[in-house]
Parts: sequence; structure tokens; C-alpha cells
Amino acid sequence: MIITYSALAVFMAKTAFFWPTIVLGESQDDHDKRTEDFLNNDGFTKETLSDSRNGQLLKILDDFKMDYRKNYYAEVKQLAFKTLTSHFNQLDRIFNYNKIQIMRLRLVIQPDTIISINKSHNRENKYSVMRAYWVSDSGKKFLKFNVNLGNTDKVMFKNGEYDQQVLINASNEIKSKIRALYEEEYEPL
Repeated sequence: MIITYSALAVFMAKTAFFWPTIVLGESQDDHDKRTEDFLNNDGFTKETLSDSRNGQLLKILDDFKMDYRKNYYAEVKQLAFKTLTSHFNQLDRIFNYNKIQIMRLRLVIQPDTIISINKSHNRENKYSVMRAYWVSDSGKKFLKFNVNLGNTDKVMFKNGEYDQQVLINASNEIKSKIRALYEEEYEPL
């Protein structure tokens, strides 16, 4: 009976965080592949990777991903059968917390931005705004940050392209806002 509980504990520990996906028909190998895809695919542009200002942040991100892998593939030992549920819930929270932190750090390194054109209240003037995404505690991306680029007629050329210096300044301001929020929620980088 103890051997059965031990075998069950090892199996459940490996699948603790991920049991809902297994119940829904995903194998452990498929889930492992999906986890590795998440960790390996940062989605950064070549410019982001070659920017020397991102070197330290990329190193921190790699360390987070290495810790995530270490915890993900580690064996959970000495769990008593009575405490399995509470330990699995703790593991679930830890993995979710770490995954969201990785997603947020990626946004510090390379913000996910869009530019929108809005009209003033009297509808006479258009102004452009750069908006950036953040990741909620539930892991969903949502628009949180914005920087006013100014009157669209003054920051956009006739060919429809924006003044690059305005975009660079706005991107830097967005990065500062995202980094400040990240550091407020976690720790200084």
C-alpha cells in the first residue's frame, strides 16, 4: 500500500501543476514540449537581442528560465499522501507566478506596443498614442501603458510613416514605465 502511494505521489508530483491538461487529453510529453516552447521562444527581434542595454536583462531572463526548468523537471520527494493536494496547489501557484514573471520580464526587455489615432473631443484634431501591453496576474495580456505622441499631423509624414525620433522617445518612455512597474512588483533589476 505504501509503495502504491509512493508511486502515485511520484506520478502526481510530475503532473501536479499540469493535471488539468492531462485530464483534457494532453500527454506529459506534449505538455513538456509546450513548456519548452514557452521557455525557448521569447519572440525578441534581432535588434532587441543585439542591443547592449538589454544584456543584463537577457541574463536575468535566462536565469529565471533555468530556475523554472530546474523546478519543473525536479522530483518532488517525501510528500505524504495526506498533504499531496495542498502541495500540488502550492506548486501550481509557484509555477504560475514564475511564468507570469517571465512574461513580464520579456515585456521589460521588448515592450509589445501599438499605435492608435484618437480624435479630440471636438473631433477637429487627431492625436497619436503609443500603447503597450502588460500581463495580468491571471496571465492575460492587456493594454496598460500609453504615451501621447502628439498631434498626428505633426508627427506623421504624408506617406503615413511616423517621425522615428518621436517613436524612439515614446518607446523609451514606455520601457521606463514598464520597468518601474516590474520593479515595484518584484525587485530592482
